[in-house]
Amino acid sequence: MRSKVASIIAIVVLAYGCASTATAPAKPAEMLQGVASWYGEEFAGRTTANGEIFDPTLLTAAHRTLPFGTVLDITNPKTSQTVRVRINDRGPYIGGRIIDLSYAAAQRIGLIEPGVGPVAIQVVRMGSGEREPPVPFEATIAEAPKTVTVVPPSDAPNVAFPLPAAPAPPRPPEAVVDRVEVQTQRGDVLTRKQVTPDGRTFEEVPVGRGEATTASSYDEQQRARQRREAAAPKQFVVQVGAFAVEANAKALQERLTAIGHRSFIDRNDLYRVRIGPFPTRDQAMEAREALETAGISAMILAE
Repeated sequence: MRSKVASIIAIVVLAYGCASTATAPAKPAEMLQGVASWYGEEFAGRTTANGEIFDPTLLTAAHRTLPFGTVLDITNPKTSQTVRVRINDRGPYIGGRIIDLSYAAAQRIGLIEPGVGPVAIQVVRMGSGEREPPVPFEATIAEAPKTVTVVPPSDAPNVAFPLPAAPAPPRPPEAVVDRVEVQTQRGDVLTRKQVTPDGRTFEEVPVGRGEATTASSYDEQQRARQRREAAAPKQFVVQVGAFAVEANAKALQERLTAIGHRSFIDRNDLYRVRIGPFPTRDQAMEAREALETAGISAMILAE
């Protein structure tokens, strides 16, 4: 009888031990749903929320709360296209939207022409924390030795002794790189990449000639260009949309008229719905802010 009871107890203990050490199944990653928009050349060169320089050609995005460095897969259900982005900015700040994509990321999933659209978001990897700015490059110069050893004359005991060290020269300031501009050398022509006036593609423009383009001459060229631009009269327009179908452009124009905005359609390769022109950027900014308050995205272009 006792041996039978002991056998039952051993079986129960073994079963409990196996149950308590079983590995729990991994929880599947959460899939988020929401509306995405995009931002491009108007913000190129500005500083993002984590300290980087915004480049619309890179696959990045802005989110209100996800830690910087978080990697996401963004899928457009209408086109079944997916793009992988990294969070480096904060936004969007228009109600009803969950994420702002860079120009390049929106182009990958067919979101450029509509401007906004529903997306599915899959978290691939969480960032290391709320504050994850890029570390600036720093260069330091090692200090010279502080002691000197000499040998006394031959008639003195053969013993070496240290002399007091000379005062160290002032330490040079650390070099911090806070502005980087990437240029390409093609033969004897120096070029840089910029967004085309229509805001949809990118082009390379010449900066100067190889040997003639030194740091001083390049700075002088830039100052001369800025003086010419300042002297030339400028106008600014607010572009609300660009369509391949004229009927879509007219439908947006009618919507703008209904909320009190006079617009026109500029026909080139696309039907572009625009408001303006305005003599100053500030006036164009006020018009764009009024549109965004009404839930309509827009961008400012200089002509």
